[in-house]
Amino acid sequence: MLTAVAGVIGALVIGAWVVVAWGSRRRQPWLWAPVALFAVALVALDLPGWSFVPLTVLAGGSFAELVVGAREHPTIRTKTPDAPLSTERWAAAVAAPFRVALAEPWDVVARPSLRRRYRRMLERQWGVVDRDSLLAAVDGLLEELRNGPSLDLVVDLKAGLARSRFPDGGADTGAMVRLTSEQVTRLRTVTGVSEGDETVMIGAYQWWKSVHVIRLVCGGATLDWLSPVETQTLLRRVASDLQRRYSSWGRLSSAFHAGYLLWPDRRVEIDEGDADRVWVALGLLDEDPRSPWNLLPWDMPLERVSFEGGVSSGQE
Repeated sequence: MLTAVAGVIGALVIGAWVVVAWGSRRRQPWLWAPVALFAVALVALDLPGWSFVPLTVLAGGSFAELVVGAREHPTIRTKTPDAPLSTERWAAAVAAPFRVALAEPWDVVARPSLRRRYRRMLERQWGVVDRDSLLAAVDGLLEELRNGPSLDLVVDLKAGLARSRFPDGGADTGAMVRLTSEQVTRLRTVTGVSEGDETVMIGAYQWWKSVHVIRLVCGGATLDWLSPVETQTLLRRVASDLQRRYSSWGRLSSAFHAGYLLWPDRRVEIDEGDADRVWVALGLLDEDPRSPWNLLPWDMPLERVSFEGGVSSGQE
């Protein structure tokens, strides 16, 4: 009887460990394999009572992976480093800070292991719960970007103050943030201003919100709300807009940093801890030679997809 109970519990614990290890995409959880084999061996040697010791250890390790693995330090990871250039890959690189913040591969658009996270993020931050609400959110963001006002961020590096304003010396929008010394140093680096300059302006920074469109599309593709053709069409649309408005990855990085700094005034809610991880990820993408922002050509030709007549909100 005890052997049967140990076998059932062992199968459940080992099955849960395999699922967690596979979903984490990390090497560390697989190091528990000897513990799992030891538990199996104890049951096979007719020592079922002792098997509960390694099974308890394995269950604890799996739980720790769920907690610690999800908070792994931001890291640049690429699933297919030698993949050919493509519009999908280029667009994924635009939103790379959000994947790097999770230590997830930046070059995978549909990521099944992130289904639960995407579902939670889409509902909490955008009110998106299905295909129709996803497409409405995407259309709303694109409409806002294309028809909304262009905004500049003026940064007083000496005073450590950044304020948003309308272009050509226009009035301030009221959005303002006080910078830390580390943020001032980072802005000097990404904008390339000399040490003696006291002011820098980041133009048309509002187009950094295109990364949110890409996040929505990646979420829709992961949750099977968008077909591959719809996904490629939307990503190409965003990529084309960005290539027209910025001249390099450096310009996009500056705009992304500006958008990050004004997040306290945003409509899209995000946990403070997640925001800090995105800030770290931005620094990695700027400095690391493995970063797609340092490897992919900004002005690469964009591919045409088989159908570009738009994306319908109804099922096809």
